[in-house]
Amino acid sequence: MFIRTVERQTTKNIAVQIVESYRNRKGQPRQRILRHMGSVPPEAVPALEKLAKLEMQKLVEERKPSLFPPESYAERVIAARNTPRDSGPPVIKDARKLEELCRLCLGFHEIMGTLYDQIGFARVFGSRQEMSRRLFKQAVLLRLAAPGDSKLVHSRQMSKDADVEVPVEKFYRMMDAVTDDRIAQIKRLVSEETSRMLGGGFNVLFFDVTTLSFASENDDELRKKGFSKDGKPHRMQVVLALVQTREGLPVTYELFPVSRHPGNTTDVTPLEPAIKKLKERFELDRMIVVADPGMLSKENLALLQNMGCEYIVAARLRSMNKAHIKVVTQEQSWTNQSAGRKVTEHKLDGRRLILRYCPQKATQDEKTRKKAIEKVKKRFAKGVKGNGRSGRFLRVDQDAVSLDEAAIEKDKKFDGLHGVWTSIEDLTPSQVCQYYGELWRIEEGFRVIKHTMAVHPIFHWKERRVQAHVAICFVAFTLLRILRYRYNTRYGSKHRLNEEQILAELGNVEASVICDRGNHAEYLLPSKPTEEGIRLYRVVNQPLQRQTVRFKEGTTA
Repeated sequence: MFIRTVERQTTKNIAVQIVESYRNRKGQPRQRILRHMGSVPPEAVPALEKLAKLEMQKLVEERKPSLFPPESYAERVIAARNTPRDSGPPVIKDARKLEELCRLCLGFHEIMGTLYDQIGFARVFGSRQEMSRRLFKQAVLLRLAAPGDSKLVHSRQMSKDADVEVPVEKFYRMMDAVTDDRIAQIKRLVSEETSRMLGGGFNVLFFDVTTLSFASENDDELRKKGFSKDGKPHRMQVVLALVQTREGLPVTYELFPVSRHPGNTTDVTPLEPAIKKLKERFELDRMIVVADPGMLSKENLALLQNMGCEYIVAARLRSMNKAHIKVVTQEQSWTNQSAGRKVTEHKLDGRRLILRYCPQKATQDEKTRKKAIEKVKKRFAKGVKGNGRSGRFLRVDQDAVSLDEAAIEKDKKFDGLHGVWTSIEDLTPSQVCQYYGELWRIEEGFRVIKHTMAVHPIFHWKERRVQAHVAICFVAFTLLRILRYRYNTRYGSKHRLNEEQILAELGNVEASVICDRGNHAEYLLPSKPTEEGIRLYRVVNQPLQRQTVRFKEGTTA
């Protein structure tokens, strides 16, 4: 939503309009006029623009409550809600003179802000960086409340309800102050809090990487074109490596450029310092890294073992050499599990391969193959012939194309099979599969970071601000995951909540600022809380205030 001025061709007057950008059903960007404020001579435009700003603010308030006024204002509101009153309940003589000034969303400040302070993120900035300290916290909370908005929108959101102007330049100066040392301190606080919650340490870490895209087309030492897990290789990319526990709690992360080497989309070398620091800090005797097939390279596995880590890494069964494929597809001596699942193991080239058969996966593999075959037959119907690109089950000869029956029969041998490589000798095949089966938690973590936190596309182009942007998103992700873990540990048997539900509950904690026109006193009228909201407050050891309190003293007649 913004204010647009348009010059009239006939009268040369200036039309002032309040305009909103949107996308139509085809996803095309469009604009629509929400309010036409009028047409005036050029000298009268500033006055009409001021009226338009006031009208635009009303439109915003009609759509959603104010999320975040400046922190000082929010602190006064929260203090008023929590300050004991000895003078008794506020007396309102004439309810007809009450009007709502604005509506504030306080759940993010009171719950996430409290958790932010409990973990100690406020200590990242020193006493001389008071403005950066405040704005970093606000940026984290706004990333939770309005993840899709830009820093410019966040600055306007903070400025509109109070007398203090927060220009977007202050946000950028704060991001420039997020140095490598401060990012390292953030990671240390997160890993220590996670370790404390789990009783002092962790031996199994789940590791995976994803790619984040940029809106900019300029490359540098960090941003490069290359492999993209989102299918956007034409865009600048950066690799985000995330380390989590079995419970889905974050431990640390690393940001590094994408690899330009074919087949080497994942390089764990930049993660080596982080793993060593974790082992030293928590004095871990054993660390098991669980990862997806992207980690499957001799260099990566050798590096993990050199760092003193054991690994459980998914195997690419169809890409093995002929000798290994023969072992995998032959008759097996299975150990039966529940629901028709079976496991076995082999020693191949000195490495332990755990094979697992799952009936549900076999059914899905068969469906996938049938769809691929139908796709090949459609190519036949279009008259595909001669030289061309071979498909999975399409054989292209010099003068003709045909269905590759040998490839189909070979593919059937892998139905229902899944394999993992491991360096661990003292775990049973079932235990190894159980560890790998929990890798979905880190995939879920990427979903939260990339979609719920809206970490990309990244619009910053300075490397320092890119690093700061990812750090802000990581802190927001940490707060959300820790709150979810605490809540589900305490109430999870019957009242489990996911990330989206938690954010919705935080948004429901509102308070209206009510003004008495008779004496200009202001009151805070809380909205009706939900049971989930009350429990979330208990998780951070904060009472949920449900009484109307006086926020601003009135004048006496």
